Amino acid sequence: MIGINTNLGSLIVQSNLKKSTNALNTAIECMTTGFKINRAKDNAANYSISTNMSTKISAYEVAEDNALIGLDILNTASSSIELISSGLSRLRALAEQAANGTYGSESLDAINKEANSIVDEINRLYTTTEFNGVQLLKQDRLPSANFIKEVKTVDTSGMTKLSEVDLNTTISSGSYSISTAEELAKLSEMTNTGKIQGGNFYLADNIDLSGYQTGEGWTPIGTSANPFKGTFNGNGYVISNLYINTTASTTNVGLFGVCNTLNNVGVENAYVYAPNADYVGILTGSNRFHANTVTNCYSSGNVVGRNYVGGLGGRLIVSDCYSKANVTGDYSIGGIVGNGTVSNSFSTSNVSGNSNIGGIIGTGDWIKNCYTTSKVSGNKNVGGVAGGLSWLEGCYVLSRCESLDGIFSGNNAKISDSYYSSYYTGKPMAGGTGQNVTNVQVYDGDVPFEPIPEYHPVRFDLQVGIDSSSGSSITVDTSFDIWNLEKLRNIGYVDSSVMLKTVDELLSRVNERQTSLGAYQNRLNSVLEEISIKYDNLLSSRSTIRDADIAEVSSEYIRQQILQQAAATLLATANQTPAIALQLL
Repeated sequence: MIGINTNLGSLIVQSNLKKSTNALNTAIECMTTGFKINRAKDNAANYSISTNMSTKISAYEVAEDNALIGLDILNTASSSIELISSGLSRLRALAEQAANGTYGSESLDAINKEANSIVDEINRLYTTTEFNGVQLLKQDRLPSANFIKEVKTVDTSGMTKLSEVDLNTTISSGSYSISTAEELAKLSEMTNTGKIQGGNFYLADNIDLSGYQTGEGWTPIGTSANPFKGTFNGNGYVISNLYINTTASTTNVGLFGVCNTLNNVGVENAYVYAPNADYVGILTGSNRFHANTVTNCYSSGNVVGRNYVGGLGGRLIVSDCYSKANVTGDYSIGGIVGNGTVSNSFSTSNVSGNSNIGGIIGTGDWIKNCYTTSKVSGNKNVGGVAGGLSWLEGCYVLSRCESLDGIFSGNNAKISDSYYSSYYTGKPMAGGTGQNVTNVQVYDGDVPFEPIPEYHPVRFDLQVGIDSSSGSSITVDTSFDIWNLEKLRNIGYVDSSVMLKTVDELLSRVNERQTSLGAYQNRLNSVLEEISIKYDNLLSSRSTIRDADIAEVSSEYIRQQILQQAAATLLATANQTPAIALQLL
């Protein structure tokens, strides 16, 4: 049909011309960007997948940079340690030379001057080796009242104050600030009535509990029936003057009775007296289900209980904590915990009891990277570190022990990579038979009791993965202590055996750190290889999903260009149809 009002042929051609033009524009975009998917509408599913891949690729690039920086840090530390090791080797040679007995005072003075110069240089390397402002070798002395790890203070100004919450409100989530003794007592009341089912609680100020020293004193936060189920962050503040005085036959006594997770809490000048109670400590009686952790906390004062008593807690999993409390009880009494596991912690407590008494723990599964200068006494299974223990690694023992059954543990224990004072020469590593002991060394014996200065190691976390899992982070410790280096200033004038023993001990410590740095370097090289493989595979997969095949796109471009030209020609012809109709009139 030939019409005037409607030119169907022209409309059809226009529609196809529009399609070919759009397809032509798409082909041009793909060729100019190199992507076949430029926005979600091109392919919604694959766009989302490729975007996620791009995020991971960027994360792997950062992780690779982190690992490379980590290697630079380790190389810096390793280079300085090599120089320190060379200096110590020379000191040993000088000590051996001076021991020959063929040198007069002038010769010995010359040897001593060189030795002093080497000691000065070792000290300089030890104290000045750093990377980007981070001290690498020197372990910092702990202040008398401070935390082992630096506390990153959380801003509490925008949080709800616990004083503003009704007592009958059940809390299962959210963040709340506590800045007064009254608010802390309110937390105890709400917890013990089952109102605290979760949530995060932060100290916003130091708290003095002197107002709770009448009668039985403080009511612990959490019971076996109603444990504290939230997370408590001391935020670097201190709770002082805790007072508990009860003769009841009970369990779980302390600032907290039964807790969930506790971080960054200091409790000073505490008095906890519960001679008929089990699971007693200054900070807490026990962890909820003995599954949650107490980290970066400390305590001081006096604590008395019956069974499972510790300066920090009765039954806990502890890391990066310390206690300076006087601890007394009957069974399973420890300077830090009565029963549990402890790592990266120390104790200077006075500990006494009947059986299973230790400077760190009474009984437990394992202790790692700890030291104690506690005074420990008891009747059965008395150890410098633990009364009863399965496994111990990387510990120092400089405790004074009465009725000592074992330098480290009062009963059979697996002991490795540890040190003790020669004050205990002739004593067993652990009580009982069938000991499993490897790499245990003796400290210099010229002084019966010389406590290690309160140092904490220099540790930093390298983020070498792309998520928050433990597998994405490597904790590196580059530091070591050289607290007896100054003894080497009198080479030639002090018993040569003492000098040689001190040098050998320092060399052993330095070589051990160099070995661990080598292990860290191998791990980081492995990480870099892993990142490279994952990075390349992700790039390949993203390319398959998103990159344009330029040969295919250019062919499509030419095809659509031809169709566009043909449509333009046909459109001109179709537009002549109404004129043909007019010729029939």
